[in-house]
Amino acid sequence: MQLIDITLISPASDQPRKTFDQGTLLELAMSIRERGVLEPIVVRPVSDGNYEIVMGERRWRASQMAGLTEIPAIVRELSDEDASTDALLENFQREDLNPVERARAIKKLLEFMSWEKCLKTLGVADSTMRRYLDLLDLPEAILNEILTKPAKGEGDFLEGHAYALRPLNENAKLQIRLAKKVRAEKLSVDDLKKVMAAIAEVPSKTEAFLRVPLHVTEEILRSIGRQNKKKKPYQPKTADQHLKAMQKACTSVLDLLDERVSEFLSIEQTNQMLSATADLAEQILKFNKAMRESLQQNDRTFREIYVHCPLCGRVELIGSLRCSVCWSVLRRCLDCAHYDQSYQKCSKLGYAVFMSDADSPDEKSYSYNCEHYKPTFDAQAAA
Repeated sequence: MQLIDITLISPASDQPRKTFDQGTLLELAMSIRERGVLEPIVVRPVSDGNYEIVMGERRWRASQMAGLTEIPAIVRELSDEDASTDALLENFQREDLNPVERARAIKKLLEFMSWEKCLKTLGVADSTMRRYLDLLDLPEAILNEILTKPAKGEGDFLEGHAYALRPLNENAKLQIRLAKKVRAEKLSVDDLKKVMAAIAEVPSKTEAFLRVPLHVTEEILRSIGRQNKKKKPYQPKTADQHLKAMQKACTSVLDLLDERVSEFLSIEQTNQMLSATADLAEQILKFNKAMRESLQQNDRTFREIYVHCPLCGRVELIGSLRCSVCWSVLRRCLDCAHYDQSYQKCSKLGYAVFMSDADSPDEKSYSYNCEHYKPTFDAQAAA
């Protein structure tokens, strides 16, 4: 080890580490100014009495910033291959080496050692090393995105984002736009994959997906999905599941319908709310018309009479027979205008109907599917 004039030393041209954080470099320079270089760098002699750095370029740079004229160094006689190997290994062990530089270091090592020896030297698994090298398949512009720190208000573009973009290597322009979108919207890797999947599913909407936020992309896909679903043959076996899902969704929407919300929304938000519910109302009108026409065509006794379930109060059509919530029988003689409570019989048909059966009917009761049922209370019509 000896003290060497700092001006006689230069970094190696094939040094794997190309980026140095100026903030941490300044902190190291302040430490060196205060305490000196605690760990000597490693150099090898080159022509004209000069030296080339094998290990410690960061310490050499910080020493220059600290104003040192000499730096402690260990001088080793090394061949080009040995110097490159030592420099690559020393950098590979550093935790702050970025993934691109790490991948390039591995690629350089493989130029003068076998795959198996490289695995053993680095102490990494085969899959790990392949993953590092896969990164180098990406265009240089995407690799630069990994190296570029985010501007104020932007998100990070990480190694995982880069790997996700590899399937788009044939479309570098799209990769760059997606990388910019990741930064601008602070997308996670999973979010990026969702946008890519949307583009793959509906290529004609690529421009829209690149410009709108992720939640809008998902809404566009749902809308397209609904349209495409209606073009396919309907599966009869799914009808019961469809009914249950519709009932659940309608209940959820009804729970959300609270006009007081408009008092706390801006004009713009109130417009958005009205446009959403107006579209829903229009679609429901079309749906109701189709259901009504189907009933009129297939049920000759159909009468659009709405009743309140006697147990839970839910509004149902009498043609439903039972309440969809509590499963109570909807047509009760007790609620029918033809029922004579004094004589406990049906004045229309003459059948005797005891009070217990009139109040709590079951499927065997006369009222269960009675065509002459006439509720005594006002019917609740539906638009």
